[in-house]
Amino acid sequence: MIRYYSNLQIDHSNSYSSQISFKLSKSIYCKTSKMKDLMVDKLERLKEENFNRVLIPDFKYEVYKNTVNYNVDFIKGSAMGTLVPKYASIVYEDVVKRKSDWTFFDLSTINFIVEFNTENIYAVDFQSYAYIPNHDHRESQWHSSIKSDSEKINSLLNIKI
Repeated sequence: MIRYYSNLQIDHSNSYSSQISFKLSKSIYCKTSKMKDLMVDKLERLKEENFNRVLIPDFKYEVYKNTVNYNVDFIKGSAMGTLVPKYASIVYEDVVKRKSDWTFFDLSTINFIVEFNTENIYAVDFQSYAYIPNHDHRESQWHSSIKSDSEKINSLLNIKI
């Protein structure tokens, strides 16, 4: 479990330093038993994976009928893992270019969180972890994601308040 320091505010002038942690709970409702089994297989595989400098937050899952529920450490940070060059190069090398046939398909910046203070990069979209042996397809997906995220950011920056 990842712990962060935070202040527990008592009143306007008193606060105490505390350690806190966050968990994110996610439920995946699978239409068929086969889909459920595929999701469980992916989670089991992901528990053993090593993406070098891109980390996987700790998680636990359970299955009830065709529903897969998992609790994952929430990473307190910023979704900038594919847009800021110093982090994007790490995601590109360790996720897109990795030798394994298994990697993440959705390369949107919101799926790569850079943790505050440590600058560790975490992949947080477990559903997009998949068998993707075609490296040209990965490259194409990378460029498409970067373009899409850049357009979204530029659109937000042009909003007048």
